[in-house]
Amino acid sequence: MILSNLIYLTPEIFVAIGSLLMLMYGAFNRQLSVIRASNLTAIILCFALGMTLTSVHQVASLFSGQFIADSFSQYLKIAILGGAALVLLSTRSTLYQDHIHQTEYTSLILLSVIGMMLMVSANSYLTLFVGLELQSLSLYIMTALKRDDVRASEAGVKYFILGALSTGLLLFGISFIYGATGSLLFGDTSAMIAKEGMTLSLSIGLVFIIAGLLFKISSAPFHMWTPDIYQGTPTSITTFLSTIPKLAAFALISRVLITSFGEGHAFWSQILMVLSIITMLVGSLAALVQKNIKRFLAYSTIANGGYALIGLIAGGQSGVQSILIYVSLYIVAMLGVFSCLSNLNRRGFDVEDIQDIAGINRVFPSTAFAMTFFLFSMAGVPPLAGFLGKLYVFNEAIKAGQISLAVIGVLTSVISAAYYLWVIKVIMMDPLDESRWRVTESYKRDSGSSMVIALSVIFLILFFIKPGVFIPYYSEAASSLFIR
Repeated sequence: MILSNLIYLTPEIFVAIGSLLMLMYGAFNRQLSVIRASNLTAIILCFALGMTLTSVHQVASLFSGQFIADSFSQYLKIAILGGAALVLLSTRSTLYQDHIHQTEYTSLILLSVIGMMLMVSANSYLTLFVGLELQSLSLYIMTALKRDDVRASEAGVKYFILGALSTGLLLFGISFIYGATGSLLFGDTSAMIAKEGMTLSLSIGLVFIIAGLLFKISSAPFHMWTPDIYQGTPTSITTFLSTIPKLAAFALISRVLITSFGEGHAFWSQILMVLSIITMLVGSLAALVQKNIKRFLAYSTIANGGYALIGLIAGGQSGVQSILIYVSLYIVAMLGVFSCLSNLNRRGFDVEDIQDIAGINRVFPSTAFAMTFFLFSMAGVPPLAGFLGKLYVFNEAIKAGQISLAVIGVLTSVISAAYYLWVIKVIMMDPLDESRWRVTESYKRDSGSSMVIALSVIFLILFFIKPGVFIPYYSEAASSLFIR
């Protein structure tokens, strides 16, 4: 029985063994470079990705219902593994510029990936907590990995303390749910709500669970950690923090609310609607006044998290599908932007403020045009894929009768377009600092980040031209959440 269940977790077991081997290899081989360790780690992730592809359409309840293998979890695992491999590819050559020489970095990446894979397969609050904490603890250490840097150490401490607070809120909420149902399985909570409705204990527990989970997606008012952590951590680590964990967090929230509290949609959708509006406003307005490029991208992440919540508020299979589409398109664009910054760092730029990239189209035209492309997509400018992402979530809000929410979303999108266009103006129109350019003449383009930039551009273009190629996969993943 246990052996048959473990077969479904072969990718997770393989990644876990790989993380331990990489940790031991780095400990016994002091000459191992972090670049070579990143290459080996990417290979491990690709092998695990191949294992996951072989079981995409299998459905099984594992370990007495603690885990579930369905299309939703399998497709998300593919995205997590592939995305993590691309992050390693795009950042491997900039780790030295960021003064990250510890090969433990790659083991932490693998451990956080295992946590995310467990998160998307969780079917009980126990496995949810285990996966979430494994991912979070790895990210806390990664944030403070640059020990000699005051800002990185400060970011690590802030992230850990606020993360511990969110964990406390989550556990407090879970204790209410367990007290009311006597079970930690999502299905038992759903059955009780169907029988007795949203009781006081369930309502209180749900509020605390929502608060704990929304911290992970930087939703206001639980967003305060995001700008400081993005600014304080090296660019290579921020690239990972801002992409793959967000996808896993949105997937976890969707599973918990749909599978466990689907019958109480009328209750929690009102809470999320208020938080979504606050998140969109805070992210859009705060981004307007940012000068540091990573703080700017942090507030952009906050605002886009608010847009993604609209699909969950709308509910139903199409609502979850719109979340998956929106988040995946945004993460691809964000990965592209950070890959462009990695390219610039590799060439000798110390990119901190937005003005540091002024006029780079005159010396790095391909990187400048790629970054402009990604920013236009994040702004939702047609005919780019980011426009389709916003169109899907706003359309779901309208179909659900949330007209005011859709209108606020459109208005904040207009505000966000202003700051994206300002950054594009700085890149394409502002004068170049010649003194900075002279320093960078001897630096060559990084093949890894350039490849990730090219793949990101191709995906966003193909998605807009042929969305029908990708939509069935999103639909299959979303529909599996509603199969009882």
